[in-house]
Amino acid sequence: MTVHDMEMYSDTTYDAVIVGAGVSGLLAAHELLSRRFARIMLVDAGLPMEQRRAQTTLQMGGYGGAGLYLGGRLYFGSASLPVASPVSMPERMRAVISGDAFVRRATEVDQLLHELGARAEWQQRPPEPLEQEIQQAAAVGLEYVTSYPSRRLSPEDKSEVLGSLRKRLESRGAQFLFQTEALEALHDGDTFTVLARTTRDGREETARLMARALLLAPGRYGAEWLTRTAQALGAEIVAAPSTIGVRLEVPSAAYDPLTDVNPDPRLQMPMDGDVILKTYATCPGGVVTPTVRYGALVASGTPIFKREERGRTTTFAVLAQPGVHAAQGEWRGGEECARRLNERAPGRLVVQRLGDVFRGQATTAEALAGNSVKPSDPTAIAGALHDVYPQAYWRAVQEFLGRIDRLAPGVLTDDALVYGPAEERFWFFPTDDALQTSVPGLFVAGDGPGQSQGIIQASVAGWLAGEGMARALDAIAGGQRA
Repeated sequence: MTVHDMEMYSDTTYDAVIVGAGVSGLLAAHELLSRRFARIMLVDAGLPMEQRRAQTTLQMGGYGGAGLYLGGRLYFGSASLPVASPVSMPERMRAVISGDAFVRRATEVDQLLHELGARAEWQQRPPEPLEQEIQQAAAVGLEYVTSYPSRRLSPEDKSEVLGSLRKRLESRGAQFLFQTEALEALHDGDTFTVLARTTRDGREETARLMARALLLAPGRYGAEWLTRTAQALGAEIVAAPSTIGVRLEVPSAAYDPLTDVNPDPRLQMPMDGDVILKTYATCPGGVVTPTVRYGALVASGTPIFKREERGRTTTFAVLAQPGVHAAQGEWRGGEECARRLNERAPGRLVVQRLGDVFRGQATTAEALAGNSVKPSDPTAIAGALHDVYPQAYWRAVQEFLGRIDRLAPGVLTDDALVYGPAEERFWFFPTDDALQTSVPGLFVAGDGPGQSQGIIQASVAGWLAGEGMARALDAIAGGQRA
């Protein structure tokens, strides 16, 4: 069942409530249950796996999250939690696990996933076509971001892992509430209360879920909710500089040399001055999609998975990630770009021809109508966005696209379209080594708090949080006995 009689849950105090049924939440629950804490409730606003399969549209949330349900690449290499940044970060940011310690944890995660049904073979190196792309990118001064050694789980592997894991969790006492939104969380002494809401037979129903330990693991698309909720509970949070940028739309034929080898090529260009430029979320033959994030309308992309259904254009974001030092210099003010563009075109994205961007002139509706690249977002309004971003950004974009054009000739064309705004925001949650925040009993894990990028990192984060919650629950029990 995906909708519930919510009243029955309001009279129970759980050992732990976990918000988010992605891989971090699932691994945290697994660790808690292995330590015989049986009263676990997982809450997720999305659908259970069997209903996700029946959906024809892309669902980023739900059982398995985005990484394990939609992705499936397991990267087995040295990493850290939180993710190490190539630019300067706030002084309070530190790694809670890295190096050999992380690899040992990752190996344990891999063994568990193998036990649950992940049978794909490890690939120690990229396949030959991708190896050639990496070398060609290096020859033009670009870094090609890959994740090897790794193994990519097949749809059958992912289904087996997720199905086996849920059976194991439920057999040990875990409960799930799907299609249930966690509205807010309160803290009173040793008890957390999560106000949860679902819709049943057209009526909204709520429950007050009480727990001695609370894990917030909503994933990247829940980062805003996570930040608000953790702040309301009194947790310390440190903001990092916003990653700013735009989304490009280029002829698919031009970008095919890259996407034929890898549907989402991650290219980046480190720059002097504490900044890195990168491509992000490529959608071969896809469309530009307006999406509300961080309280602003931003340009996202929707991929088209079936090659025969792809359109004539490919879209990808070009983002600049300044460090804290750069954000105090010529990159200052980047966090205001989204707000200013939203004020310029309320409720719509701004689209401008790339040639007009570099010439510093607005794109007219007439010029857009005659452009060879047609906008895939019919609601976008022709105009200007070149004057909103720091000039350092456009200088970097011109150099970056020039290098990409040597790999995919035709990308750097006047008729390419530029949509704005596009941005990513990051917050750092100071925690102990078990991912407990400054509020005792409150834990965070996964992509939402910026700790992880990928299944293995998110799994390690969940495992650590599960261990931490178990210790916190043991301490509470010991105090009650005393």
